[in-house]
Amino acid sequence: MHPGSTPELTKSQARRAGTLVRHAAQSSDIGNADSLSEAISIIERYRASFRRPLVTANNGLRSMMKTLGLDGQVTQRLKRMQTILDKLGREHTLTLDRMQDIGGCRAVLPTRSAVYKLAEHIKTVKPTSRVVDYIAEPRRSGYRGIHIIVEYGDPVRPVEIQLRTVLMHAWATTVEDISGTGGVNYKMDGTSPMQVFLECYSRVLECRDLGEKPSKLLMKEYERLFSTAFEE
Repeated sequence: MHPGSTPELTKSQARRAGTLVRHAAQSSDIGNADSLSEAISIIERYRASFRRPLVTANNGLRSMMKTLGLDGQVTQRLKRMQTILDKLGREHTLTLDRMQDIGGCRAVLPTRSAVYKLAEHIKTVKPTSRVVDYIAEPRRSGYRGIHIIVEYGDPVRPVEIQLRTVLMHAWATTVEDISGTGGVNYKMDGTSPMQVFLECYSRVLECRDLGEKPSKLLMKEYERLFSTAFEE
């Protein structure tokens, strides 16, 4: 640590800060205002500590794609402070130091074979702590993609790498757009008419991703659910 620099946060400090803020959000009694303010400041510092590892992960992902001769779009994002606080409040057993998607990179590739090729390469060249294949087993919402947690940087931070095809990404951005317009988080698993329609839409896109024509039965279901969803 350089003279005058801010001491590095420990995982236990991050965990305590997240727990304090969660308890304050769930209670009408915020307790000690100074302690709460300090906890929020610690969370902000912890979030900021992902910036450099995130840039390293982004550059590494681009390099791996170049090595494999894969074309695709690579982006990165640092989870917004409010989103971190919302997630702590929503997932009661999750602690801040175990939140693995504060920093995230995404590669959008033209085909499924390219997605799996890159996923296998990442697992070969970088130690991974978690791999979830939402293509083989989509989420109930219809979300598809591969998520790989890889550690980068100093201090070491987990970065979530998301791999999607162009059509998987089109589905995800459509859901985000509808959620933003309607003021409802349709990205979550659920059974509202809109969520049921979006899951069906995901299956239609999956057929196209596989180079197949959606069946007449599936398209009939799609049209029926479309009408129901937009009557909400």
